[in-house]
Amino acid sequence: MAKSRQQSTRSRAARRAASPSLDLDKSVTSLPRAESPAAQRPSVLTDRRNSGIQKKNKNDKKLSRAQRLRQQKGMDRAEAVLDQMEIKKAKSLARGKTVNTRRADWEDTNRSATAFTALQQQENDDEDEAEEGDEAMAEDTAPPAKAVASTNVFQMTGEASAPVTDDFDEIT
Repeated sequence: MAKSRQQSTRSRAARRAASPSLDLDKSVTSLPRAESPAAQRPSVLTDRRNSGIQKKNKNDKKLSRAQRLRQQKGMDRAEAVLDQMEIKKAKSLARGKTVNTRRADWEDTNRSATAFTALQQQENDDEDEAEEGDEAMAEDTAPPAKAVASTNVFQMTGEASAPVTDDFDEIT
């Protein structure tokens, strides 16, 4: 007969034996449910802001002179980059302002142009009304004009004609 080995804690059989059975005793089901903890979680936004990879601070050990100079040089470079970015942002905002002022100038120009065209249109309408009155008076006194028939040499008739063939066109 084979030796019986002790059952491993990570084996499938051990896990199955450790799982709770479906036959729970009724005292557990009659107990009230556990309430949520009184202390609420901090804001989700702070969790998101603080999540991510962060380097550990090594404040317990004193830096060597070379390390301190290297770190200072890196900080100076970072400040220079930030200054450059601030300058770029300021220039960009200035360009945006000039574009907006130009746009406003063009809008004023267009508004004045539309007002000018509206005034011209009104003047033209007034002149047309005056001319219509003159033409109406002239029509009463003028002899009737002769109707001119339009003759178009290239005008095609509505009928489609068959192509003309001669007896001499055939090759024998």
